[in-house]
Amino acid sequence: MKTDNLNEKIILIQELVNSGINVTPSIMDFLQNLEDPLKKIKFIIKNISFLPDFNSHLTLDVLQKITDEELQNELQKVFLKKIDSKILQDKEESVESAKLTDSPKVINPAKSKPKIITNSTDITQLENQLENQEDSLILKKSQMKTPLFPIKTNSKVRTFEGSKSTLKFKPIAKEYDSNFKILKDPTGKLYTNGDYEDFYNLTLDKFKRLRNLMRKKPEVLSANNINNILRLTNKVEVSVIGLVNEIRETKNQNCFLTIEDLTGSVNVIVRKDSENQENIQLTNKIINDQMVYIEGTYNPSERGRSGIIYCNYISKIDIPKNYEPNKALDPLSIVLISDTHIGSKEFEEKLWNRFINFLNGKIGNQHQRERAGRIKYIVINGDLVDGIGVYPTQKSDLIISDIYDQFKEAAKIISGIPDHIKIFYSSGNHEPVRNAIPRPSVPKKYSIDLLNQEVICVGNPSMIQTHNVNTLVFHGDSMLDLNMLIPGLENNKPVETMKELLVCRHLAPIYGKKTQIAPLDRDWLVIDKIPDVFHTGHIHINGMGSYSNILLANSGCFQSQTDFMNSLGIKPTPGILSIIDLDTLKGTQLDLKSNI
Repeated sequence: MKTDNLNEKIILIQELVNSGINVTPSIMDFLQNLEDPLKKIKFIIKNISFLPDFNSHLTLDVLQKITDEELQNELQKVFLKKIDSKILQDKEESVESAKLTDSPKVINPAKSKPKIITNSTDITQLENQLENQEDSLILKKSQMKTPLFPIKTNSKVRTFEGSKSTLKFKPIAKEYDSNFKILKDPTGKLYTNGDYEDFYNLTLDKFKRLRNLMRKKPEVLSANNINNILRLTNKVEVSVIGLVNEIRETKNQNCFLTIEDLTGSVNVIVRKDSENQENIQLTNKIINDQMVYIEGTYNPSERGRSGIIYCNYISKIDIPKNYEPNKALDPLSIVLISDTHIGSKEFEEKLWNRFINFLNGKIGNQHQRERAGRIKYIVINGDLVDGIGVYPTQKSDLIISDIYDQFKEAAKIISGIPDHIKIFYSSGNHEPVRNAIPRPSVPKKYSIDLLNQEVICVGNPSMIQTHNVNTLVFHGDSMLDLNMLIPGLENNKPVETMKELLVCRHLAPIYGKKTQIAPLDRDWLVIDKIPDVFHTGHIHINGMGSYSNILLANSGCFQSQTDFMNSLGIKPTPGILSIIDLDTLKGTQLDLKSNI
């Protein structure tokens, strides 16, 4: 290629990529051969912005929709040229074949006459034939250092238009290599004797980690140790950081707290009056073992009584309001699922098969197939199998009662996921690991068939980075405790519970309820690193939202209601996919139950 032509091509490519448009080499060659190609490309860029179904990939079908006579005439020439070339090739092959077999074949000129393209159906049919001969080259943002045009999505649940599709499926995710890191995984690092020292070390580590997070807030820099405050003999304004040791309502309906640090404990009164409503609202959501920051007036002790801080300001650690999440450079997506419960009689096999067909581009409308083509990763957040002996009446709910057979079946159904999609599997409370959190990954003796399919098995909680986006994966065991203890939180509103976990910066803020927490030297449940995506499961109810620019998703389930779930008042929402675009951090919920 001459230097002038090369420079011209670079300029044309840069113009397209700066507008967020991807092209294949064949489309690029076509555009470059147009008269005044730069002017024509600018015209195309302007016009495709009005096409509602344009998704950043410039194809022959997209060009055909642009109402420009010159452009359409050039497209006709390209199609006719390719047809003539194809016919000539077929003719040469026929002649060569005749020579080899000594059986000459007569080419009928009438049958070789090219078909004139007169409508969009002809163009689409021919395009599908020609696409088989094209190399799919996507101009990556990481190569061109320019932004890609994002697909706009929202978190509303969308029905799945699932009629069987005969369109050609070319997933863009297949063109990208996997790019991931496991940033946090407790597997192989969980050691405990279960004695008093282990419990003490866990509480001590929790306090230090949460205090360090709290001290990142500018207003807490003046906080003093509790022991120093208790030595005061006059009324004075003070501030303190501590864990809540007790919380109750007084006879006057004020809120009474006891908080403690490494030096001692002090009592706090939060008055319920008209000037203190914001503090009262926050204390309504406080539970034991949470880290809080208190400002107020300290009244020293009298006649042997303990001193009291009369609170005028209270806060939790929370997420900075100006947090800017990481985003991917490439137009890829991740699917978040959990609670498939393979082995259960209530496993939704039809919905799962529909999921597999969706990933393989066999069902769905054009937009849904494009979304499927962007999927590069799947996270299975616990309870892949139903397990055995998890609850008293479980045996009657099982169709596969052997744990090894459950995992073999799991490997079988997962094998339908396309090879270009990387799968991560984190353990839940139904897996054959300890019930106390944090949990290690499922042992190799159970997961060997999954490992042979290159599934990445991790513990729970874990932090997984995919194309620069950090996803905090937590099965969600503690969510039921919070929903029972904090007014306004409900099982059917998982996003609100997830927000409270982020505010506390801890995945199981209260100790000693139904959630079993293992006594370790390190508290793995502290949210030290702020995630870009927070993924939970466990309660079998799908939900999606955001908090301080963090995308939140509870991934529902693939299991219909069991008697045990009914006894807990849980009405599951199976078969709703949570799909996250890594380049925009926009979430979409896709309901697979439509048109089954």
